[in-house]
Amino acid sequence: MKIKANSPIYDSSNGLTTIKLTSETGAYAQIKIDFLKLLPFANRVSSEVVDFFILATCVYGIDRFVERKTNSIDGWSRELKVDLPVTDVTKWQIAKNELESLFSFLTGDYWEIDFHKTQFAYPDKPLSDNFNVNFSQVNLFSGGLDSLIGAIDFLQSRPNEKIIFTSHYDREMPGPMGDQKELLKRLQDAYKDQFAHVPSVEITLSYSTINKETTFRSRSIIFIGMALLVAQTKNVPIIVPENGTVSLNYPLSPSRRSACSTRTTHPTYMSKISILWAKMGIHTHISNPYEFCTKGEMVSHCENLTLLEQLVELSNSCGKRGHRINWESPSATHCGLCMPCTYRRASLLSINDSTVYGNTINKKWAGKRNTPFLLSNQGQDIAACLEFLRVSISAKDIKDELLIGGVTDLSKIDNYVKVVLRTRDELRNLINNIGDREVKKKAGII
Repeated sequence: MKIKANSPIYDSSNGLTTIKLTSETGAYAQIKIDFLKLLPFANRVSSEVVDFFILATCVYGIDRFVERKTNSIDGWSRELKVDLPVTDVTKWQIAKNELESLFSFLTGDYWEIDFHKTQFAYPDKPLSDNFNVNFSQVNLFSGGLDSLIGAIDFLQSRPNEKIIFTSHYDREMPGPMGDQKELLKRLQDAYKDQFAHVPSVEITLSYSTINKETTFRSRSIIFIGMALLVAQTKNVPIIVPENGTVSLNYPLSPSRRSACSTRTTHPTYMSKISILWAKMGIHTHISNPYEFCTKGEMVSHCENLTLLEQLVELSNSCGKRGHRINWESPSATHCGLCMPCTYRRASLLSINDSTVYGNTINKKWAGKRNTPFLLSNQGQDIAACLEFLRVSISAKDIKDELLIGGVTDLSKIDNYVKVVLRTRDELRNLINNIGDREVKKKAGII
């Protein structure tokens, strides 16, 4: 499908920037950006940095605009020929291959990119006083457990330094903004004046004449684009706090290699960002210091376990929090059955987990027709997890799968293999703790 993203338009009356997307079929959509919050940073960085942020929002918008099921060529991947706005077409043309490779790796599609010169103009706005001091780094802050641990680790271990948190929300993803606000309030109580926060920026596909894609596979690139605006302004690095288990997103079975495997913090994705930035003359360092840690190790090594235990229920890791129709406890904060919930529960066995989960993994039936739970859509993640634990997997098997999954840095691959093996141990420990006899048997534990 061919899509053109028009030049962004800034509206001084409300601080919103909009980008119109138009497809070859005549369908169109609009991306809405709460750009007023980013103006103080956009005015203090290079045009290439602003361009990268706009490109990131375009990717997110296009990913949501083109429904995957009806436009894929193989049941998943789409062919996307896009025309995107940039300040210097010649300069970005040099990095065209790197940009296409980055987007393709992130979304699992085939991207072919052309550029046109943008007419994006926006007013100046001064930095507020709380940003006019020295900072050591910018952290992505999503409201999830990993970003909470990343925040606590910095604030606890570096009391004489300051950090900036950046956040994003989309109205079609209920919950994250509230999670972020409450956690930041509690962190401010514990670590007064040690951090600044760019108020959560709304970026959304606000209107579309056709059905939208329901997944949010490309959301991470918006986070990184926002963080780059801030980090370049203060000349500091970007930290993406994410456990190695989720970053690698090792498939629980070969059938889950593509559709179920997001790559939002995959080490190859992070490397591709660095390569692109270097080619564009953007010299900001981005890293994930937890890439060799399981989620459980992030928890157990947290610099302030007492505070983490107090705040853990306010963080949210659930990938299906908006789908409550079949929850046994509809008022719960987590479904308890998706893989993000399962990894979370496994990671929190070492502390008091006060999170309320909507379902038990020991369910027998699902839906009105009493479908066996492990054969139902609701139980597919747990079923895959149990099978993953039951089968015998060698270090070589894991290494081969990681290579298929896109790992390219062979100097790190043995450490990644160990992360997967330790993740299996955490999951097995979870099943042993909360699984009934039938579930344990399916996992090969008894």
